[in-house]
Amino acid sequence: MTLTHLPTWASNLSNQTFGFVSGAEGFIFLAAFMVGQIQFRAERRRGEMGALRDIAKRTLRVYAYHCGLLAVAFTLGALVGVKFHRDPLCNLLSFYLQSPKQAVIAAVLLQYRPSLLDILPMYVVFMAITPLARKIAKHWSWEPVLLASFLVWTGAQFGLRAWAYRHSNFFGLNVPENSTGAFDLFGWQLLWIVGLALGTIYAENLASEEDMKAASIPAWLLSLSATVVTILLILRYCPVDKWIDPNVYGWLIDKWHLAAVRVLNFSALAILLVRFGTRIAALPIFPPLARLGRASIEVFSVHVLCCLGADALSHQADPSFPWWEQILILAVTIAALFLTAKAHEIWTSRRDPAKTV
Repeated sequence: MTLTHLPTWASNLSNQTFGFVSGAEGFIFLAAFMVGQIQFRAERRRGEMGALRDIAKRTLRVYAYHCGLLAVAFTLGALVGVKFHRDPLCNLLSFYLQSPKQAVIAAVLLQYRPSLLDILPMYVVFMAITPLARKIAKHWSWEPVLLASFLVWTGAQFGLRAWAYRHSNFFGLNVPENSTGAFDLFGWQLLWIVGLALGTIYAENLASEEDMKAASIPAWLLSLSATVVTILLILRYCPVDKWIDPNVYGWLIDKWHLAAVRVLNFSALAILLVRFGTRIAALPIFPPLARLGRASIEVFSVHVLCCLGADALSHQADPSFPWWEQILILAVTIAALFLTAKAHEIWTSRRDPAKTV
């Protein structure tokens, strides 16, 4: 995700490398999967109210990070963008520069979500609906929750978000539609709900000491998933838009609405990772990266700041840097991410030595 967002040549290599799947899908799904497990364990230990307090604290923590990023963007980012004529920052904060007071209020209310600053608000909204989804699932199973989620996702593929925008004006702030975030929450909630359900079910199976072998993935499903992943990987690098109607092609692979092909691609890839992920994770390159995962929110926030900083270096709307400057940007950003993860590790160990990894 960091390599994709930085304005360097690395974005060409990291953007949807393995098919019609991006880092955002993994970020949201894994977060939901972990929240499902954590909420189940919290409810078993401290009851329903204890679990509710736990999710409230986590939601407020993410919201606080988001507000911190907004504060930096609306002060330092806007100042640098205007004073030094940095088009990338001015374009990013266009609504704020036009209507500062409205933008601040709308941003605090999660209605105004500039690019790069639109994933954490989505995360906050999904965590806020988590208790309701879990309560319904507890009384009537996950089937009605998943069905409702699927129906909302289907509506998103046919313009539900645009319809809701036209027929509602929350808080009367008149935020332009293109400033309400690139991600369609009506579409992306499916990934969260599925991850939440699977995380909860996984935790339930572990708690009841069920034989996990009984849940092993059938050979035919592994073969089918491998076939789907291979075909979509090939198509990812083929000029498919020249073979079929570009509008249909765009609708099928659209990232912002979480289109059908993306759901299929992510599902197939996830099945393969469940089966072979342990072997992949054993490769020497992954243990250091695990540190970043243990401090995911902090690392994500620093990655946003680094991306804003990189944008501040260019006058051009589409930044283009010499090779040495791109390497410097990558090196500084990656170092900042690992330093953040290390600082988080030290802070966590001092607060609770039992959690030291």
